[in-house]
Amino acid sequence: MWELAAAFGYCALSAVVMVLPAELYLLGAAALTETGGIWLALAGAVGQVAGKMLSYLVGRGVLSTKRLRSRAKGRWVDRMTRVEQWCTAHEWGPAAVTFVSAFAGLPPYALVAVLAGSLRMPWWLFAGVSLVGRFLRFWAVVSIPHLLPGSLFGI
Repeated sequence: MWELAAAFGYCALSAVVMVLPAELYLLGAAALTETGGIWLALAGAVGQVAGKMLSYLVGRGVLSTKRLRSRAKGRWVDRMTRVEQWCTAHEWGPAAVTFVSAFAGLPPYALVAVLAGSLRMPWWLFAGVSLVGRFLRFWAVVSIPHLLPGSLFGI
């Protein structure tokens, strides 16, 4: 049970401190523990979405974005402006972009979380779509050790 709590906590922290790779942690946990991969993926997904709700709140204007906006520059600003315009033009756009980002990581999930908030996407829709995308991503990651020969990891 502590493995699931640790996966939740690490993934929640990695959603805020973006230099901590959730996938690498979950891959290691799947290789080194007996905890079922599906449960690790679920705990990690719930942790990530819980952490990304802070980014969503930044987009909604609940948390200050002055510092974030002053640091934003270059090609990502232009790309995210195009994504925002596309999402505005399509009713299902924000949910589709959120799912693709949560699953594939492109556009960057942290930026999409802010975008979803600024587009006033309902929080429950953002959380639900993100949870499905992150779960599928993390499930794929935690399945890797079980697809490889056991001797590869020396376990």
